Amino acid sequence: MSKKGFLLGVVLGGAAIATAVMKMDDDKKAELKAKAQQGIADFKDRAIDYAFYANDAAEDFKAEAGQQFEDTKRKVADFADQYQAAKQETGESFGSSLDQATDSLRSELAKVEDDEGDDEDIVIDGGAAYQKAGEDEKTSAPVPESAPAKDATPAKSDDESTTDESSPAK
Repeated sequence: MSKKGFLLGVVLGGAAIATAVMKMDDDKKAELKAKAQQGIADFKDRAIDYAFYANDAAEDFKAEAGQQFEDTKRKVADFADQYQAAKQETGESFGSSLDQATDSLRSELAKVEDDEGDDEDIVIDGGAAYQKAGEDEKTSAPVPESAPAKDATPAKSDDESTTDESSPAK
């Protein structure tokens, strides 16, 4: 329904405009045509202005990014120079100090392994444990199920478990 209503509005609007233009005299037609052309020209000018603004912004961004890149490049070069100077002062390279640290760590680990080598390992044999448990059951006397255990406390009935006179009510 909305498509039909839209199309009907476009057709009726177009017919009304065409009728109004036909009834206008030539001076008003020329004036209307000039206003329409001026509006189109203004729109084109604004589009071109915005394109120039966008181009200027892109150029500014490129210049700023280039400047940041050069600053970072200079900082990295300065850091590399400082590292080289420090390396020449100590006479050691990063690789040699890393090798020294690795060697000292290996020697410490070897000492720890030698110290722990004297201890016996704990071995758990499940079969032996189960076998021993089976022997214990055979040697102990079976307890009849009907006889209560000596340390078992009598179970409370439902009435006793819900109300206990010694504890305060909640």
